[in-house]
Amino acid sequence: MGDYDIVAIYEAPDDAVAARFNLQLGMLGNIRTRTLKAFPEASYREIINSLG
Repeated sequence: MGDYDIVAIYEAPDDAVAARFNLQLGMLGNIRTRTLKAFPEASYREIINSLG
């Protein structure tokens, strides 16, 4: 296939829960993960507006 065989999008209550989930997946053996954080739109706009 390519660099990625699957893309999964999920929500977690906080970053620690997401990290534990990914670490547990990795402990299964043949799974490697790459995590990219997405921000809710309101947070994203706040970040952009803070740039000046």
